[in-house]
Amino acid sequence: MINRIVPGIDDDKFIREKAPMTKNEVRVVTCSKLNIESDSRILDIGGGTGSTSIEFASLSPEIRVTVIERNRDSYELILKNIDKFCLGNVRAIHGKACGDLPEEEFDRVFIGGSGGNMEDIFKWMEIHLVDGGTVVSNTVTIENLFVFTKLLKEYGYSDIDVTQMSVSKGKNVANLTMMIANNPIYIVSGRK
Repeated sequence: MINRIVPGIDDDKFIREKAPMTKNEVRVVTCSKLNIESDSRILDIGGGTGSTSIEFASLSPEIRVTVIERNRDSYELILKNIDKFCLGNVRAIHGKACGDLPEEEFDRVFIGGSGGNMEDIFKWMEIHLVDGGTVVSNTVTIENLFVFTKLLKEYGYSDIDVTQMSVSKGKNVANLTMMIANNPIYIVSGRK
């Protein structure tokens, strides 16, 4: 177990392989937008490498994280990263949203990938996200941004927040520092 008091695990600490990964700075802002508490029950839909789930779980041993991933290779990678970080408070599920989502309540839902099932996820959250719970989605496309914000409004979510984030990282080039940009990302949140 990592003894962390703030989010921000270095990206190079994760086993990456070919799975997509939410980068360090974006994970930090995502934690903030989720308003994670020390005993939150969090669902991570579309886990990729598991970096967001591990970031959430490392904040407190009382936090309970469930991550679901449909791609078999990515699911196996999540298990490797959970093992690497020695986290007993993360449960991984190989499956798809919504058919394989657990029948239990969550305080927070993070959507890293919807598999095109965003409205079905909102229907699922009607029952499984507690009143006052927070949902956050990270997306790189304006089309998915539109769909998510539209559904937040249609389902009556409040405190809707849209943040567009662009991060550049310094890279050593010929003994000088050149800034290399990551893809811009939209971090969208709402409260049920």
